[in-house]
Parts: sequence; structure tokens; C-alpha cells
Amino acid sequence: MTDNWDFYATRVDDQPASIFVDLGAESAAPVALLAHMAYVRLYMKHPRPDGLSSNDEYDALVGLEEAMEADLVGDDVVYVGRNTSNGCRDFYFYTSKPASWEVKVRQALVDFGGYEYDVGNRDDAEWSTYFNFLLPGEVDRQRIENRRVCESLERHGDKLVVAREIDHWIYFESPEALETCLAELEAMGFKMRAKHPNSQGKMPYGVQVWRSDIPSYDNIDDVTLPLLRAAASQKGDYDGWECAVET
Repeated sequence: MTDNWDFYATRVDDQPASIFVDLGAESAAPVALLAHMAYVRLYMKHPRPDGLSSNDEYDALVGLEEAMEADLVGDDVVYVGRNTSNGCRDFYFYTSKPASWEVKVRQALVDFGGYEYDVGNRDDAEWSTYFNFLLPGEVDRQRIENRRVCESLERHGDKLVVAREIDHWIYFESPEALETCLAELEAMGFKMRAKHPNSQGKMPYGVQVWRSDIPSYDNIDDVTLPLLRAAASQKGDYDGWECAVET
């Protein structure tokens, strides 16, 4: 539906899993005319010991996915995400024509006869599979955003090894909640940069805090997730971070 796709690691049925999902579809979902969730469960030939996909099978899986998108997606079908776990790769779609789903999948995969797969569909007018299974929760969504900012810094020549001041923004429903959370953050070594009144929405009281940290892939989650939890404890909204590029 959109170009805003990303992935995150999680666990499904207590097994390691990787979900790749169209995050941008959230703003338009559910689509009333596409009220049926349809899926293809592919049994991978060479999964890793932990059940995830291997490099040996990468090209084949990419080709298969591209073939399904080309042959299945259209006015009556959208592709919204996939889950890879326990030796399988499950592809999720929404369609207005569930009766013809199995036939269409068989035609799309005619050149991939070496793969075993299952197909199915069910009524899902509320897009519960998309919202409740594929979309990341708050913590995983923050990890995605952290990775995107790190990637942006790298594109500008940053090696992600130098500590520097990192600014964070948090918004609250009340000034009391802001002050309570700010005291907790100061105990964690953060300092207030400024307060930011926000006349929009339900969170009109904002604060900008900073601390010197290394914005690396390995480190930034440990910086931001405590802020996310501290904000949530006061029903606040952690709104992300930024820093200067260090080349």
C-alpha cells in the first residue's frame, strides 16, 4: 500500500521471529472493501537452526515474494506484511475476493514448484491480523525509529563512535506529570534543555532533555527505552531524539 516498510525482531509462539510490515498502511486501515485476510504459508527449504531464513535461500525467497506481489496485488488485493519464524515464511494480504484466493496463489507460484505452501483466508473487516500481530508495539516501534536515525547519521558520514549531546522530546497531559518525570530523568543523568508548550492534541506540556551518549546501533536502545518507560509511567509520550553529526 505504501513505501514505508520496515522490519523488527520479536518472538512468535516462543520462537525467534522477524516481521516485515507496511507501517504506512496504518493510516488508511482498515479498508472496508478489503475485508478478508488472506495468507500464504511457505515452508522454507533451508532455514537456519533458529527457524529464521538463511543466506543460502535469500535469492529464492526474494524471487518468490516478488512473483506474488506482481501476480496477486491489485485493486482487490493488498500486501501488508510477512512473518518469518519456525522454518516458515507467512505472507499476509487483504482481499475483496477470497473465493478465488487459492487459484490465484497457485498461478503466482507455478514457477516455484519445489516449495510446499499452504493458503487460507478468513473474514477480518477490522484488520485485526495487521493491527494486533504485524504492527510493532511501542518498544519495537522505538527500536525501528532508533535504527532509522542511526542510518541517517551514517549516510551523512557519522561513524557512530563519538559521544555527543543527544536531545530528546517528551510530552505530557499535565505540568505535574512533566515535573514528576523530569525529576526521574535528572536522576538518570539527563538535563533539561527547555520546556515546549504544545497547543496541539492531548499532550500540551513538553520538555526537551539531553545527555551525552554514543548514538550507535548497540547503544541507543539502552538510552531511549528508559525514557520511553519513564514517560509512560506518567502517561506521557516520548517523541524521539536527534543529535549533531560527528564525522
